[in-house]
Amino acid sequence: MRTYRREVGPLAYASPGVILLVAGSVALLLAGMLALGFRGLAPAADGPLVGAIVRMVGQAAAVVACVGIGAVIAAAAVHVLTPDRAKIQRKVRRALCHPSHGNPLRLREGELLPAVKCKEVYTGVYDLTISAGAVTVETIAGAASAISSALNGRYIRYAVTQMDTGVAFDKVTFRLEDVMLDRSLTFATVEKMRPRGPTKLQVQAGTEIDLTTSGSMLVAGKTRSGKTTGIIALLLQALQCGRDEYGSEVIIVDPKQAELSRLPHVVALDEDGEARGILDAIKDFAISITRRQRVLNDLSEQQGNAVKWWDAGMHPSFLFVDEYVSLRAILPTKAGKDDPDYCLATFDAYIKRIVTMGASAGCYVIISIAEASVQEGGLPAMLRSAMSTRILFRPTRSEGLLMWDKTKLDTMPERVYGPGDAWFSSTDGEHDAVSYVHFPLMAFPVYKELGRLLTLYYADSPAEAPPPPSET
Repeated sequence: MRTYRREVGPLAYASPGVILLVAGSVALLLAGMLALGFRGLAPAADGPLVGAIVRMVGQAAAVVACVGIGAVIAAAAVHVLTPDRAKIQRKVRRALCHPSHGNPLRLREGELLPAVKCKEVYTGVYDLTISAGAVTVETIAGAASAISSALNGRYIRYAVTQMDTGVAFDKVTFRLEDVMLDRSLTFATVEKMRPRGPTKLQVQAGTEIDLTTSGSMLVAGKTRSGKTTGIIALLLQALQCGRDEYGSEVIIVDPKQAELSRLPHVVALDEDGEARGILDAIKDFAISITRRQRVLNDLSEQQGNAVKWWDAGMHPSFLFVDEYVSLRAILPTKAGKDDPDYCLATFDAYIKRIVTMGASAGCYVIISIAEASVQEGGLPAMLRSAMSTRILFRPTRSEGLLMWDKTKLDTMPERVYGPGDAWFSSTDGEHDAVSYVHFPLMAFPVYKELGRLLTLYYADSPAEAPPPPSET
């Protein structure tokens, strides 16, 4: 059926398995009635005419029973062999197009029905795409609750978790997930966190940050939201890739003088409470971008084609600025005559340079803030828009609206989140829409292992550093 009809039968838009099951059931019912007729006529089958009729009824009952049994068996086979994506597709199409479901798309008589397609992204996750034809993308987007309601039976655990409108406003793609499935990762040892390669950092089962297609990271979350632990989980993976021959860095800046500041190779405030050492470290990191980019430019010129940092064997460099707002508050707004570079404007210029130019050389900044504010003392709006990977721990809708557009949060549920729970997006082509994630649980001394890996990463002898893994 290609057009909408208000008067349709109950089996319209039903799956082939359901149709076969109904047909088989009707056939078996008819066979039962014929069998009863056969038994009723059997005592009077002495005459040749009645005997012939009785035999015909008996044969018909047997044939119809065989057809019914065959149809039921075929229905079971179709049900078993039909992939889940096809079952979900039919359920949703029926819910959107059958009049008995309330016509959530507000279709009119004779209008073309929208195309519904479903594909499996990975286990427990599907992308459902509905093309706009006679209906607008806004109307389709408004049917998210109807789609979730249509997922009954064995798919009762599934719901719409993301929604993305096509750039040409010709379709809407819904991400369907098993919301009861725990995808979080638990690591007993830090070695278990070793990534498959230096370009991908794992967040949870089925979710990775692909550094080849994403940029710097903005991480927000109030105290005890799991924000710092989540960032450390990413850094532990990067550290186990080892340092490359081009001087990759993992620099941690802790202006609070808290737990991180006690670890080796962590940059904290000077003894006089100033942040000159921190500003020098950030300056060196910004300069390393130019140095690494020069190497890539030389290789590109030699090969006659663009060489990416991962193709050159580089490993990613990270600058983690913990409590970004606190650091900005320490820096003077105006430079002194004796040190014209020590001021807030210099710091902002370095961060801007890293955020906007670093990704091409494999250099990323991770900015940690308590609140996603863009007001005075918060994160400048330009930097917020330039951060391609955004993470909000223990999220609330009001905070989320400071990091994402309202349309990206329409499908995100309001509920009580715990430490490690976060909303996440990354412009890597796969996680552009905001989704719920839970960062890894680490059942080992996190800070001790972070200090050990930092020591190995910057060890003078390359043999002491973890060997770089190979991509698989």
